[in-house]
Amino acid sequence: VDDNSLFRHPEFQERSKEVSGEVTPLEAKARENGLAFVELDGDIGIMGNGAGLVMATLDMVNHFGGKPANFCDVGGGADAEQVATALQIIQGDQKVHRIFVNILAGITRCDEVAKGILDVKKVVGLKKPLVVRMQGTNYEEGKRLLNSAGITTLEKMDEAAQLVTSPKVA
Repeated sequence: VDDNSLFRHPEFQERSKEVSGEVTPLEAKARENGLAFVELDGDIGIMGNGAGLVMATLDMVNHFGGKPANFCDVGGGADAEQVATALQIIQGDQKVHRIFVNILAGITRCDEVAKGILDVKKVVGLKKPLVVRMQGTNYEEGKRLLNSAGITTLEKMDEAAQLVTSPKVA
């Protein structure tokens, strides 16, 4: 059963809880918050919007010699709260040493992503180095918000992946 359709099938919800022992605590927390999240063995936290983009991000990080710590898809239409929740979950992973946020904004807007990142910075702090790559809807506003808080944004995925895997980001 697709976990995303469980709300339509109450008859499977109890069984899903029984097998949830197969998921890690971070995966369970992400699932409770509506995030697609899978823990991996690396040390670079990954957040993106859309499974295809997140998969491409994992591949790009691997290409430049990095090791992804997770697959985190905030989905289409993610708002600031969803982004903040995902970022806090990723920051909570002790093996994560740096984080790559990769957003191609359509329904998900860059300004909402920026607000979510800034909410985390304000409330709990950004505890790990962060590389943000954004393109699309409300990009200029998202870039302005992040830049005014001292967070650099990049436009090209390969440049961002290369930066997050470099010794410069430690």
